[in-house]
Amino acid sequence: MPVLGDVIAELNEITGDDDANVNQLAEVILRDPQLTSHVLRVANSVQYNYSKAQINTVSRAIVLIGLKGVRAICISLLVMDSLLGDQPKDQLLKLIARGFHAATQARNLIQKTDEKAAEEVFVAALLFHLGEMAFWSTDDGDKSNPGLVSDDPRTRKEAMEDELGTTFKAITRELAKQWKLGDTLQESLSSRGPKTDKARAVVIGERLSRAAHYGWSSPQIKKVLREVMEYTSFDAEGALTIVRESADQAAEVALNYGVSEACPLIPSSRKLAAGETIKPVSKMLKGDPSIQLSILRELSSATQERLDVNTIFQMVLEGMHRGVGLERVCVALIEKHKLKAKYMLGEGTEHWRNSFLFDIGPYTENLFTYVIERGGAHFFSHEIISSSAQLLNPEVTRIIGKMPSFLSVLQIGERKVGLFYADRWTFGGKLDEEQFESFKHFSSQAQMSLTIQAK
Repeated sequence: MPVLGDVIAELNEITGDDDANVNQLAEVILRDPQLTSHVLRVANSVQYNYSKAQINTVSRAIVLIGLKGVRAICISLLVMDSLLGDQPKDQLLKLIARGFHAATQARNLIQKTDEKAAEEVFVAALLFHLGEMAFWSTDDGDKSNPGLVSDDPRTRKEAMEDELGTTFKAITRELAKQWKLGDTLQESLSSRGPKTDKARAVVIGERLSRAAHYGWSSPQIKKVLREVMEYTSFDAEGALTIVRESADQAAEVALNYGVSEACPLIPSSRKLAAGETIKPVSKMLKGDPSIQLSILRELSSATQERLDVNTIFQMVLEGMHRGVGLERVCVALIEKHKLKAKYMLGEGTEHWRNSFLFDIGPYTENLFTYVIERGGAHFFSHEIISSSAQLLNPEVTRIIGKMPSFLSVLQIGERKVGLFYADRWTFGGKLDEEQFESFKHFSSQAQMSLTIQAK
């Protein structure tokens, strides 16, 4: 949980900053291949991708869904992944199923009045029982006390006090505060004062998720339906229809988030096949021609739509990273006699934003001055590196190491404005001519896009 808290803090810092950009959030996501695939899977689900045009890059997902929307997806995915582990306990799965059900109900309710709040409400309802989820996900502590799963509030509270010295809700409240999970979650957990529409949606969603287990015609459901009718101004039939539709969606949402084990536990009005699972991704990246092709198509569309330069750079790097299988990729821009990294992807590149800064003045000789002077694309193999010590001098090797790499100069008209750098770092796998051709293809696409933008 502390490690997860650090990642969430980083997401909050990026998306809470007025100067936040697509690149920074995409960097955090793309460090984790499994998170990347999950984010794209969720972004392409019917809940987000209304146009049904395939989203192939994280950058594009952020542009279409928004920084805060993708942040909400990431937090949900990271928390679920952290809690589930290899063999999740039954009680944990029940809570997660209820969380997805409550989140989907709450999001669909708030969309009737405030669409912009949908993702904040979704996260708040999903994590409403975060403290209890955390308790059931751990291996330590005595979990045999039957009072912990009792339906009687007093019995449950006494059991919690005995085992924890506090309550699950208090733990959730503190985690929400420390991790800055939003005012809506904190307000939803509070028992004081009138609630905003967002907090009301969360509370109603949570109550619906509990009541649904008693059946769609149960007194428990009818009681909560009155709250739904008041919230939406629908009649009884209309309220029941949207509640049942949301329950059906909830199983699909859980499946899209990779929590297939929770699907059968959500009381939807129809059964959903839940055998689908997401395979873990190995550390070493492997090129994927289909990803290359889809990102190149997306780049062509982005050029026609005149997307900003930042997004185009990010999409090109993502194509090199995920499509070609290059572990570390970077766009460095030329500013007078300096070469400075502007965009980067891959594990181990986090410090490049500050440290990847090299002198390329007229009296300097290194890998970058060699490439900039000659222009075009270059493949530095093991043999070339071994025989050219002056190119990889101590200053350069201190930052990027000493390994085979691809470089390509970015030129608009007669002006050289920057270059692309890529290598496979320490994860294994050799660079070959086929990868070099793919690298050049993405570099050319970037150059073409920027030339069109400049015109």
